[in-house]
Amino acid sequence: MRSIKKIIPAFLITLMFTVVADAQTKKEVKKFKIKSTTVTVTDVVDGKEKTRNDSYQKFDNAGNTIEDVEYNKDGSIKKKETRQFNKNNDPIEEIIYDEKGNIKKRTTTEYNSSNDKTTEIVYDGKGAITEKTQYGYNAKEEKIYEITFDSKGNTLKKSIYTYDRNSLKIEKKTTDAKGVVIAVKKYTYEY
Repeated sequence: MRSIKKIIPAFLITLMFTVVADAQTKKEVKKFKIKSTTVTVTDVVDGKEKTRNDSYQKFDNAGNTIEDVEYNKDGSIKKKETRQFNKNNDPIEEIIYDEKGNIKKRTTTEYNSSNDKTTEIVYDGKGAITEKTQYGYNAKEEKIYEITFDSKGNTLKKSIYTYDRNSLKIEKKTTDAKGVVIAVKKYTYEY
């Protein structure tokens, strides 16, 4: 009974810290100049407490998450991602690592002068391109298409966007490599 009284406060503190850490917005991270957050968990097994790291996040000065790590119960890495951002705080590179710390997947993103995403390239762990998506815009800076290609430059799928006179998106039609429609998403608005 005595050990349970010790465990409950430790559990509540850990839970409270976890909720507070997960609840921090980008705005709060920037305001309070938070550099990183570590979440720990205290497990109780056979009446013995064992504290371990659960997750870790590192932030840049703009409040963007530049490193995100989740741990297994044994302390090994379960998931690790790193990100780089441009001066507009748009992601320009994301790297996903395997449990041994090797690069599993890397994604780079390019933007035009209007800060619209123009190209996204996905690489495998060896640096070979696995997928490339290009985005196109009209004179009103509305995204009108996105085309995804495989590593050989063959079209995998294409999405076409349609807008109403108020520049509100009303349809996204996606076709496969052969031009066969595989999905149509419609948007309606109530004024």
